[in-house]
Amino acid sequence: MFRSRGWRILAHADSHIGREEALSTLGDFTTTRRVLVLSGLAAGIGVLSAFVALALLRLIGLCTNLFFFQRWDTTLISPTGHTLGPFVVLVPIIGALIIGFMARYGSERIRGHGIPEAIEAILINGSRVEPRVAFF
Repeated sequence: MFRSRGWRILAHADSHIGREEALSTLGDFTTTRRVLVLSGLAAGIGVLSAFVALALLRLIGLCTNLFFFQRWDTTLISPTGHTLGPFVVLVPIIGALIIGFMARYGSERIRGHGIPEAIEAILINGSRVEPRVAFF
């Protein structure tokens, strides 16, 4: 089993050097109140993200039910049982037109795959994203 240098020093502290000297070479693992604040913020962001993810799932269910079954419901359901017949091909076409109008008239920053734009916002803009871009 691999052991770090600090553990070897501590294990042989009685025979080679004093225990207090061995403990001082292990490093400082003390924390401050800032760790508690950051942990609380991380937990809060995690809970908020879970609710946003749930809202997005409900929105996906709503869009699926609205466009394929013409009913107002947020239940996640497969669109395979639709009754649109051959007109089902219009659903993705209309969706693409909506996204195209959003990209054309909403903001030019939402064009593309999203990942390069996000990296650009992090590196160049200091992680600042315009509210309009975040909405789209």
